[in-house]
Amino acid sequence: MSDPDPLIPEELEDLLDWATMAMLYAVGYIRILGDAIVRGDADLQVDPVAWENSLIAIEGVMVEHIRGRLHGPTPITVEDVERMRRLRGLGSAALSGGERSPELCPLALRCIECLFGPDWKRAARQAEFYARALNQEFHAHRRT
Repeated sequence: MSDPDPLIPEELEDLLDWATMAMLYAVGYIRILGDAIVRGDADLQVDPVAWENSLIAIEGVMVEHIRGRLHGPTPITVEDVERMRRLRGLGSAALSGGERSPELCPLALRCIECLFGPDWKRAARQAEFYARALNQEFHAHRRT
């Protein structure tokens, strides 16, 4: 792959901010959805639009890792991006009332681990906290 386009400091800062937020919310939503499915909850507790937007964003972050513009605790591969896309599709199906695939939870854990490496459990708990707060805020505004 060719060298990434150089970024000016402001662009790099914006990219890092976007990547951090995308990762935080995507992993939080992944964890919330996976836990709800494991428990067999009727309400999966994740807004479908937030799910789609967050997972599309994290796929973009992962591509930036591959391009060399971002670096994280683990190297990201094309296969990791493909797994995340698969997870997005399975989650979207479950959130739209379709199948709750048994593949979703193991795939979710693998996707989180590819983003955070060995410290994924602690990072996922923190991300879940922030995603729940955002989800509650989003639903409060939709009701008014």
